[in-house]
Amino acid sequence: MEMNSTAENDPVFNPISDDRVVINVSGMIFETRKNTLSCFPQTLLGNEEKRRQFYVAELDEYFFNRNRAAFEAILYYYQSRGRLKRPVDVPMCIFKREIEFFQLGDDVLSDIRMKEGYITLHTENREYPKNKLQRMIWELFDQPDTSTLASFLAIFSVVIILLAIVLSILETVPSIKPKKITSGNTTNFTTAEISTGIRSTWFLSELAFNAWFTFEYLVRLITCPNKFQFFTSLLNFIDLAAIAPFYIMLLLDSSKTTSVSVLRILRIVRVFRIFKLSRYSKSLQIIGYCVLESVRELGLLILCLFFSVVVSASLLYYIELGSTNTDFISVPATFWFSLQTITTIGYGDMVPHDPFAKLVSAACAIFGAVTLALPVLTFVSNFNTLYYKNVMEVKEENHIEKRETSETSEIEIESLLSTNEERREEK
Repeated sequence: MEMNSTAENDPVFNPISDDRVVINVSGMIFETRKNTLSCFPQTLLGNEEKRRQFYVAELDEYFFNRNRAAFEAILYYYQSRGRLKRPVDVPMCIFKREIEFFQLGDDVLSDIRMKEGYITLHTENREYPKNKLQRMIWELFDQPDTSTLASFLAIFSVVIILLAIVLSILETVPSIKPKKITSGNTTNFTTAEISTGIRSTWFLSELAFNAWFTFEYLVRLITCPNKFQFFTSLLNFIDLAAIAPFYIMLLLDSSKTTSVSVLRILRIVRVFRIFKLSRYSKSLQIIGYCVLESVRELGLLILCLFFSVVVSASLLYYIELGSTNTDFISVPATFWFSLQTITTIGYGDMVPHDPFAKLVSAACAIFGAVTLALPVLTFVSNFNTLYYKNVMEVKEENHIEKRETSETSEIEIESLLSTNEERREEK
């Protein structure tokens, strides 16, 4: 009797049949507790009303025709209070579908994608305007993959960007550059030259290109669903940086401002136009993301180069100290020679003359070649991984979705034909 009372009071022997939940996933039985699932009431398993549609009363269990290995990770998500890890043998496209089916949430999906090294380039987490017309315009100018017309506008924008870049390059040709008049120590653009430039073909082309860039930027700004996210986006900042110099130069010309340094800076900023191409290229975005992923390796490389430059420059300076025929007049001046030697460039504007200094230079060049090669391997590995996950797997996933859609349509057609045949037999 004492043993029975002890067993009843012991939580290990206490039955939990009232709180037990039996889940059948494609023939594999999983058992857990309702309290475990109720930790996330917004999900499919955590909400009793949502999972009731999968309940089989005859077997007193919930049946899901889903992936078994993926469900083990999802069940552990409930048991660990929010820890989710993709099984090695489950592809990301399948695991993503399981997360969406069991309604774990967009935050969980974005977190697991970030951990797996995926970039947010696709449509699953996009925010859209609520107004239909506003959404249509937003997709037309910001989402090239939503329609044929949007793809055409994206191609047109790429062509305009390329033409604008070619124009900015051709403007540096001496025969095309505007003539200048030098008076004293200051170089000024005359009013006649400004008016001539306004009427010139080059200026009209520049005006047309910037008009399109401005129109595109303003349309996306007006129709975007989240203004704060729009202004904090790096790509939108690049668009603004590519447009602003043209209008600033117009204001300077109209006010007859003659600051040559300001004009040069504005012309340099126009180079940012080339970065606008990254908006329409996933591969370019992957390269940028790969650089961010390799910041630690690149930082280690810069640190090694800094140490190598300081040590080698100091050695070379003190080796040739006192020599009349030396290019190493100081340690900071020798930094330039050490840097180009480590990077294996070797301009030849500075050379060592002492035999021991030449030996140090050779060692510096060999060490630099090895140092530069190590982070390159890591960078290439990161790029291959990111490119496969964000480009190749997406193509495979789209292929699978198209195949499943076609199979579903074939099944529907077959069921419809069989139904019609049964009706004919009944008649």
